[in-house]
Amino acid sequence: MSTYAVYACRDVMDPGFPFKLEYRTEETLNRVPHAHEHFQICYLQRGVCLHYVEDQAYLMSKGDLLAIPPYVPHRLDFYKGEKVNLVQVDFMPIVLDTEDMLAEPPFFPKIRLSGDYQVQVEQLLSRMNDEHLRQEPGYRHLIRADLIRLLVTAFRQSDSLSPPGETSLEDRRPLFYETVRYMEAHYADSLKLEELAQRAAMSPSYFSYMFKVLIGQPFTQYLNDIRIRKALDLLRSTELSVIEISVATGFNNASHFNRMFRKSVGVSPLAYRKQPHSIS
Repeated sequence: MSTYAVYACRDVMDPGFPFKLEYRTEETLNRVPHAHEHFQICYLQRGVCLHYVEDQAYLMSKGDLLAIPPYVPHRLDFYKGEKVNLVQVDFMPIVLDTEDMLAEPPFFPKIRLSGDYQVQVEQLLSRMNDEHLRQEPGYRHLIRADLIRLLVTAFRQSDSLSPPGETSLEDRRPLFYETVRYMEAHYADSLKLEELAQRAAMSPSYFSYMFKVLIGQPFTQYLNDIRIRKALDLLRSTELSVIEISVATGFNNASHFNRMFRKSVGVSPLAYRKQPHSIS
């Protein structure tokens, strides 16, 4: 899934209340690799289908639920000609009107709901659909309440089905920040997204997403910023050549280093070194 579309919220939902619920069949499954700016929850009411997240395939059957956060590429597909009835809920966090509900964004490629949970989820989805269609006074409050119930149900069921020893979402946050500290200490090494994601006990896509949420920058930009800051320090305080500094800061390519430095600082490394204020 190296190439995929990213759907903008404004193109698929009402900006005034970014929530959408729709029913899909085997004929309308989104089989194209894609990601979106919003959160998405899907519940399989009937049949069997495949859910692909990165290179992993999940076989979904009646009673299964999936939750995908923004910018994580995925797609759905047929399975052996099976008929499918799937409920898809798309929403932006502002709909929830609470800051802590998505402090740990839901990322469940597949949850198998127990019988009682299936009944609860189907009732919640039916009520949200009715309210969204009728749009009577107060409908947004009722949708918000049921959407929160749906998320809580997903979290509870996910926790109850986690095998012993599996890292929970709550446990991953310290691992994430530990990985960020590792990056800051080993910026000169060849740091790969996949390897750092593994260190944080996350998939590469989810690790990238958490970077945007918790750090406020994409992974690559954050790493480049660390390296550029160190390069600035070396240019001010040492006589190392530009090539030596590019290697010492993890770029390992003088041309790439010059390009990224100029993009970040506005001048070349040599021009920066010649500036009077850069001399310590």
